[in-house]
Amino acid sequence: MNGIFLGYTERDAQERRTDLFQVLLKAGLQAFPSNVNYNSDSFSYITGDIEKAECAVLCLGNTYGAVINGLDLSIAHYEYIECRKKCSTNSDFKLFVWHPAICESYDYDERQADLLAEIRNDISANVSLITVNYPIQLVSDLRASLKEEKAVQFDVKSTDVFLIYNQLDDYQADEIVDMLTDMVPIEKLNIIQDSDVDYSEYCSQQIGKSKLAVVYFKESADWALPFTQQIWKKIGGASSNTSILLIGDEDPESNQNKKFKAPKVASLIVAGELIPLEIKVHYDKIVEGVI
Repeated sequence: MNGIFLGYTERDAQERRTDLFQVLLKAGLQAFPSNVNYNSDSFSYITGDIEKAECAVLCLGNTYGAVINGLDLSIAHYEYIECRKKCSTNSDFKLFVWHPAICESYDYDERQADLLAEIRNDISANVSLITVNYPIQLVSDLRASLKEEKAVQFDVKSTDVFLIYNQLDDYQADEIVDMLTDMVPIEKLNIIQDSDVDYSEYCSQQIGKSKLAVVYFKESADWALPFTQQIWKKIGGASSNTSILLIGDEDPESNQNKKFKAPKVASLIVAGELIPLEIKVHYDKIVEGVI
């Protein structure tokens, strides 16, 4: 973690900022700078501090403060603008503006009220306005946000058919791929048990670049049905742009009832030798706009 940029505060919020800095340290988070030495004549290193930070927290009270020479902006307002610039170019960067609800009980500077109104109108995926009164509550929210795992970007390719199968059916799936390859572009994914790969995320990304997703099973019915339900939800369910075909071999007989009914999902149980043909027929219907 590159650390948390803790912004400048005017006199009415300095004690709150100091308390927050101490709570951040106790929580094992790196915050900087510990003391704010900016003034309206010396602020050139603010941009550099923001650039090297993973996220920023601006503690705002009700006082706007002196303006920076030549900019007609307070230091905190300038920091907000610089953080917003980084947010617009780096989706991983997060900005938290802390303005406790208790501040509503006191008078505002007019320009500070305008700034807070601007911030409320600028809330987005990586910009949050936090109104809790105590720093420990803020740090709890902050830690939860920073711990959100970023999805791994997989090397996926545009294709017509994306075939997903379990390693238990590896041999039969390879035969299906061999028969389909000459008829339609196809990508395949072998789901390996106990693997560290996030297959749900991989499938979500690859399905987004495919015209048809196919989940095939023969000996892996107990895996195929819940997995299909999982990825159907992940890609948007009924609102997904890509249809899913859940197709199983009629041998063994226990596969007969392994079907999943949902919008944008078709379920078929057919003889093994007919599976490549059924996939091609279903794909052709999608291309022709029949389904």
